[in-house]
Amino acid sequence: MNKTYKKFILLFVIVIIILLYFLFKYNKIIHQNQIDILVSNKVEIVQNELTNQKNQALSLAILFSKNQNIINNLEQNNPKELKKELLVLLDNIKKYTNQTNIQVQIHTKDLKVFVRSWEDKDIGLNLENFRKGLVKVKNTQEPFVSNELGKRFNIKAISPVFNKNEEYIGTIEVIMDYSDLKNRLKYLGIEIIPLLEKKYLKIAQNYKDNPLLDDYIVIQEEYDKKFYDFLLENKSYLTTNKFYYENKNRIITQIPLGSFDEESIAIMMICFDKNEQNFKYLPKYEYLGEINTKSNLKNNEEKEKREIIIK
Repeated sequence: MNKTYKKFILLFVIVIIILLYFLFKYNKIIHQNQIDILVSNKVEIVQNELTNQKNQALSLAILFSKNQNIINNLEQNNPKELKKELLVLLDNIKKYTNQTNIQVQIHTKDLKVFVRSWEDKDIGLNLENFRKGLVKVKNTQEPFVSNELGKRFNIKAISPVFNKNEEYIGTIEVIMDYSDLKNRLKYLGIEIIPLLEKKYLKIAQNYKDNPLLDDYIVIQEEYDKKFYDFLLENKSYLTTNKFYYENKNRIITQIPLGSFDEESIAIMMICFDKNEQNFKYLPKYEYLGEINTKSNLKNNEEKEKREIIIK
């Protein structure tokens, strides 16, 4: 084998190695771009579902504020009858929509608790000092929804209540936690755990006995224990040093849950399988009736006969 042939072989091997290297780098970039797009799509799904939940709460608050029985009982200072009306409305919603995470609170025009659908404590409590959303609605007299901190951190949709003379007489508030959101996202292959910064426990007293997760506290009674244990072992995933983290087939990311003034005081941790196709987000249709195969065969035979006649 002469020297020229050896040089040619060596050059050929070097070129192949270089090509394989760049092919590897190119495939890695393509794969990374695909993961980036997947994460962005999943985060968008979570944000859209969260927005839908807020819009639903706001719609209910506005509808309740137009209920004449609610208006009359608030104006006439009749909390017992008003609470009966609320419980009937909520029972109907539960019966026909299976939504069990809705609570309603009604306030007087000076922002004192008038009626709560879930308890009778704190009636007459003045909420003006720590409920910024209520103050905003009182001042603007327009509906408003946000993730807001009180004794709990959840979705609070508030609508002003007016009497027949269009006088402002109070507010009605629809409260939703994140349980329905969690269930819907789980169906889409996404696990979530909402977490509140533990420094706000002085205000959010209802969570004082909930499990901690580093500098956060879990704010849902029902949550994915496996996801919680996973985060407990990988606390670095709670930081925002990276847009997302990969752990084998898992992708972990988060979105901030801002309060009234858009300050992020909580986060929603998100986890999903990076190899899972995104078809679950499509509507699911099922036909539960019986298919009459004889009728279909007969129709097909008649169709074939008509086609023969036409020809």
